[in-house]
Amino acid sequence: MRALALLASAAMVVSLFLPWLSSALPGAGFVPWDLVRALNPDLQTVQRFVTESPGELVAFLATFPLAALFLVLTVVGLPSRLLALVTGGLATGIVGLGLWRAREGVQNLGLPLPSGQSLQDTAKALSEVMGYGAWAWAGGAVILLLAGLAGFRR
Repeated sequence: MRALALLASAAMVVSLFLPWLSSALPGAGFVPWDLVRALNPDLQTVQRFVTESPGELVAFLATFPLAALFLVLTVVGLPSRLLALVTGGLATGIVGLGLWRAREGVQNLGLPLPSGQSLQDTAKALSEVMGYGAWAWAGGAVILLLAGLAGFRR
């Protein structure tokens, strides 16, 4: 389980540098590293960003250093079950919150929600929009959360 958690955290860290939207979309190419680089992070800029940004964005960006910290600790032989739970749980929670808000937005617009039959169509459409980075981050988060729940043998 430790090796799987190591790979999951590595996938989350690497996703920082990968495109999160499919390259088939015109103008796509959101890469989280571009956002971090645009901040030109010094201490004052980071403090201002954290206080002025929505909590969800700050939590999203926090998953990257948390995954990197877990990766480093695991490589040196000190995997932290709590850190795996926090990192995977935070990222999984962000995905859940996003899905919940999307569902509420669809309901507020009066559009029909996907049924069991059209869930496959929805998943197919989603896979056409999401890039490698989003898949790596979300998949790594779920695996890291599960690894944290299962624990690590010594």
